Amino acid sequence: MKTIKIYKNLSLETKIMIDGGVVCLGLMLFAFFASDPLFFVLGVLFGGAYSILNFRFMQLTFDKAMKIPSARAQKYVQTRYFLRYLLTGVVIYVAIINPWLNIVGVILGLVAVKISVLINTTVSKASKKNALINKA
Repeated sequence: MKTIKIYKNLSLETKIMIDGGVVCLGLMLFAFFASDPLFFVLGVLFGGAYSILNFRFMQLTFDKAMKIPSARAQKYVQTRYFLRYLLTGVVIYVAIINPWLNIVGVILGLVAVKISVLINTTVSKASKKNALINKA
């Protein structure tokens, strides 16, 4: 019960990162269907870890962009966007050439944070809707 209270007090960004890790763990259950389960799990870990770090990097970028003048902020955000895009390409390239990583697992790991955002948004909207219904 105490854990739920702590979780509710976390920022949305922190919840998304935690849920991204949970989604990665859930995606690892699909390893039983893969021909090489260990490589699949390593791929999900690799892609999921990068995805979570990429999300954190994006959060830091936007936090800094809010503190600098508008003209410089736009260029700063665009530069960081292309850097994140390039790093994602490097991660996919490493996954393709590395025999220890399953490319499907890496791609599923890469979308883990996106799934987490979708889940958090859906749960948030549902809880707000229920709160409005309960008030009426």
